[in-house]
Amino acid sequence: MAFWTRRKFIFVGIAGVVAAGAAAVVIKKNAEPAPKGIALIKEHNHMLSAIAATLLGSALPADAPKRAAELARVNTAIGALIDNLPPSTRKEVGDLFGLLALKPARAILGYSGDWAEADTPKITQFLYGLRESSIAMKQQVYFALHDLVLGSFYSDPASWMSTGYPGPPKLA
Repeated sequence: MAFWTRRKFIFVGIAGVVAAGAAAVVIKKNAEPAPKGIALIKEHNHMLSAIAATLLGSALPADAPKRAAELARVNTAIGALIDNLPPSTRKEVGDLFGLLALKPARAILGYSGDWAEADTPKITQFLYGLRESSIAMKQQVYFALHDLVLGSFYSDPASWMSTGYPGPPKLA
């Protein structure tokens, strides 16, 4: 029977402590309740507004106050949409928003700027990079953001007229 060296004993001990710490974080994170949509929207308002302004482009009013009001409406609708998702999906959306809030994580995904000072060409390039990436996870990030924004915008009949959509066919 071979005895462990002091170095191996210390290494295994440190590895065990790290593994236990990681497990505790995962267990604690999974024990937290799923975030509410309104809380996510408040915390990530700049990010969502920058992405919504880029994705919606000319569908938004040109007048700055009306544009800001429309972006606020879209963000509120995103919050309501998130609240209607199952808790596990709300956690995933919260994780995604949290990831996009971290500058190093954003930089890895392709955008290193701040959301509050975001400009449309850089966000367009960022979103295009996500969508066209060969990495499926990046594409999923794009489509999640795309669907949250566009689904929330076009679900409101008030936005239909500005885009020329007459609405669903009326049954006779």
